[in-house]
Amino acid sequence: MEPDIVVTDNAAHARYEAHLTPSETGQDELVGVLAYEDGADGARTLLHTVVWQEHSGHGVGGRLATHAFEDARTRGTRIVPVCTFIQAWLERHPEQADIVV
Repeated sequence: MEPDIVVTDNAAHARYEAHLTPSETGQDELVGVLAYEDGADGARTLLHTVVWQEHSGHGVGGRLATHAFEDARTRGTRIVPVCTFIQAWLERHPEQADIVV
């Protein structure tokens, strides 16, 4: 059975977290994060994406990016894409640019 990637917002640590579930241990395994900072104007700045090396190239970063943009749309906020991964992702997904500051 192929494990699923589940992305959640860990507001206490100001980051989205990608978990592989289930991992070999039967527990969720943290496999990547997308750090953010919320501005006084309500915009969310996406600072840095990190995917653990053994999970790189398996779509984890894209799932983090997609979740961040879906979350911003749900909350009615805008995105400031400082992270170079997110900037490159936006080039491949120009339909998401309408909420970019």
